[in-house]
Amino acid sequence: MEAILEKYINALGGREALEKITTMALRGTMEFPEFGASGTTAEYVKDPDHFVAITDVPGYGTVRTIYDGHNGWAVDPQRGTSEITGGDLADLKRRADIHWNLKLQEYYPRLKVLSRESVGGKDAWQLEATVEGWTYDFWFDVDSGLLVRFDTDRHTADGASTVTIGDYRRVGAVLFAFSAARSGAPIAWNRTLTDVKFNEPFDDAVFAKSPPNEQPK
Repeated sequence: MEAILEKYINALGGREALEKITTMALRGTMEFPEFGASGTTAEYVKDPDHFVAITDVPGYGTVRTIYDGHNGWAVDPQRGTSEITGGDLADLKRRADIHWNLKLQEYYPRLKVLSRESVGGKDAWQLEATVEGWTYDFWFDVDSGLLVRFDTDRHTADGASTVTIGDYRRVGAVLFAFSAARSGAPIAWNRTLTDVKFNEPFDDAVFAKSPPNEQPK
């Protein structure tokens, strides 16, 4: 298992290059096939554990998911603001770590190799771990070493989802996935990034519970 995870890190550009990333700003488009809707999205991540995803859908409004290093919130124009708690908060906290890909064994301590299967017509190693009652499956391409699929099962009704990951492109010294698509609960979506920036400053107000007047540029 350690060899699979190390190959993944090296495929992305190596531990040293990844550790140098202290901020990420991502912009792109989102599609919601079930609703025939689409919009724009932006994500901001800051070392060690600040994260916000901002998705604007014309006709619906702006949806935000926030983790400020301690607390998490979901802000929805129709449902209002709700605190993220329990397993959802624990999951968000892990994903908010800008160096998540370097800490898979730390965040998923019972991670083990489960099988070797075909994903998208290519062989992939399936690694699995259960953390706080949720089961996670990671699929790493055997040849490239890259993460190509990530499954989450909350073990509740409609609590399983699959995220396929691809279109890795070089950004500076590392590879970064420009496409991701989720099927399953709670909402299916397709995300396509158009801009990825590392280590550029932005206003920390973006991580506030109440939306700032202006998003960082």
